[in-house]
Amino acid sequence: MAQSQLYFSREGIHTHLVLPSASVLRLLPELGEPLAAKAWAQIGWGDYRYYGAPDQSLLLGLRALLLPTHAVIAVKGLDDIVTQASAARRIYNLGDSPAVIDAVAAFIARYFLVNRQQQLIKVRNKPCGEAFYRSRGIYIATNTCNNWTSRGLKQAGLRCLPSVNFLPGQVEQSVRRNGYLPEPLQTS
Repeated sequence: MAQSQLYFSREGIHTHLVLPSASVLRLLPELGEPLAAKAWAQIGWGDYRYYGAPDQSLLLGLRALLLPTHAVIAVKGLDDIVTQASAARRIYNLGDSPAVIDAVAAFIARYFLVNRQQQLIKVRNKPCGEAFYRSRGIYIATNTCNNWTSRGLKQAGLRCLPSVNFLPGQVEQSVRRNGYLPEPLQTS
């Protein structure tokens, strides 16, 4: 896959924007640790306590949906989108326009919170290399990770309604209604 593309991915209940790491690093060089020497940046948004927690219990998930909580941004560097995808993941190529990729990178960058020294605020790391940072925004059932991903897709020029895309299937349907089909995954 070309390294100048923008992708949408869905894996189970999680949706992500995937773009060239270089596009993100131009705006947020502090993300060098999770993105170092990686071609791709997989970015997601979610509840501060649930998203990226070692134990994503039902109780924690319900709390995230029902009580307004702070949010985090998940950043994971990928070498190859296809070979690092699970069989349950669907990936959509949204095009290669540099202006669109830059607009989505700017959208993502606006969501990072910084401390008084203007540094990103890291919350946790997962063993898989995914890092979580404090984010702007409040997570609740009416403002989920899927609404956030839809807002990013809207920045990319897709026709969608972020305010009603609460579920991953709704976001994926928006992508399909815009004429995109999933990329075939290569099996080894």
